[in-house]
Amino acid sequence: MRQTGNRVTPEEIVAAILIELEQRTAPGYYTNYVPNVFKIYLFRDDYRDLLPLKDKIRDEAIRALHEELHRRNGSPVLALPLPFAKKKQRKRYEAMGDWVIEFHPNEDDDAAQNRLEVRGETSRPVEPGNLEGSPTVKIMRPEMEDTARETRRTGSAQAVRPNAEAYARLSYEDDTGHHDFDMVKEEIKVGRGGPNEWVDLKLITTKDVSREHFQVRREAQTGRFLIKDLSRFGTWVNMKRITPSVEVQDNVEKDKNIEEPLPAKAEINLADVITVHFRALKTK
Repeated sequence: MRQTGNRVTPEEIVAAILIELEQRTAPGYYTNYVPNVFKIYLFRDDYRDLLPLKDKIRDEAIRALHEELHRRNGSPVLALPLPFAKKKQRKRYEAMGDWVIEFHPNEDDDAAQNRLEVRGETSRPVEPGNLEGSPTVKIMRPEMEDTARETRRTGSAQAVRPNAEAYARLSYEDDTGHHDFDMVKEEIKVGRGGPNEWVDLKLITTKDVSREHFQVRREAQTGRFLIKDLSRFGTWVNMKRITPSVEVQDNVEKDKNIEEPLPAKAEINLADVITVHFRALKTK
């Protein structure tokens, strides 16, 4: 889970943890398994300001997680609204170990624009002395260490230019509220993201929005913008669906590299779930 905007508050951290809990739930046949480890990555200013509150934030987060599991494991529901109806038991939700809340500084180039990132994982509890990250090192998931900042279809993500000027601004509202995202690279991906799907703009929303939903690219020579649909359920630009670029052959996704012009001002709709308002700031 990632958030852009102003200074991060403890309330936003706890809310983001609960959203990550929802997204990382693994349905079982009888039990839904939820992550027990939540790694919080903060922009350095927020990390410094909130570090004195880390124990309080951790206590509130664990309390909220306990309450959420209790709510989900509440009373069974009736299969039929009849006096003799048998009760149908809900699937239980079970955490894969004791709750662990870790705090780390985010050293990514775009950390100032993405001030809060929460990653839910499943592992055994760590020792109390290892709950905090180094002030200068970002700890990544083991499965991401060899392919850090890579995307499944187009290779390495571009580095952000020092003191970068924004090419465009994307405004949107997801499950965590309203946000503005400045595009400071020639190419960005937008979607829910995932362990093997790096996105520059991560949306917290339903699974109808793909992990990699669409891509925006700016041509350096002409300054024009192009959009590519990478999604499962479609992308619309100004109420017109654009041609999907990804096709599935023998259960393998293939990117046909189909791009369409993106107007300097446009509404981009993702699977009829989220609308991203795109505005070019620099066209040449």
